[in-house]
Amino acid sequence: MNPLTAYQVVHIMEGVIQRGTATTLRSLDRPMFGKTGTTSGPTNVWFVGGSPDLVGGVYLGYDRPRPLGGRAQGGTVAAPIFKQFAEVVMKDMPVVPFKAAPGIRMVRIDRRSGRRVFGAWPTTDPKAAVIWEAFKPESEPRRTIRREELVNQVLKPTQGATMRSDSEFLQSQGGIY
Repeated sequence: MNPLTAYQVVHIMEGVIQRGTATTLRSLDRPMFGKTGTTSGPTNVWFVGGSPDLVGGVYLGYDRPRPLGGRAQGGTVAAPIFKQFAEVVMKDMPVVPFKAAPGIRMVRIDRRSGRRVFGAWPTTDPKAAVIWEAFKPESEPRRTIRREELVNQVLKPTQGATMRSDSEFLQSQGGIY
């Protein structure tokens, strides 16, 4: 696999931990990636993730599929089980960051529009409007949004528009987190 592509995928899956469906793992306070999953019903839930030194997964479901309960999701059932495992196994492991492949460009992005941002910086807040995203050279977005536009977008939605939650936005856009 192209090292730039591999890093992009890892960085995307870090977003699942930092601001997505597996935020329960943020409290481990180490670089981690992950992906949650939930089937219809839901009849199965899962979480796969890890760090630069460890990869693991949790899968829950019945041998003969039947509903797990209306609120069962990978992020609410499987990820917490993985967290219990990781707390024990990773306790004495060194905290190792993911290394970006040479050539990766980290670009500030407005998470709602996907546009490049100038004049605003990402924070550690999982609901921050501006995030870092990894791009291959010459593939980063050319559209931009200035800080003033970003503030107006958050504080003063356009006439007749209503602010949507991140969850609503991601659902409507087929979000990956």
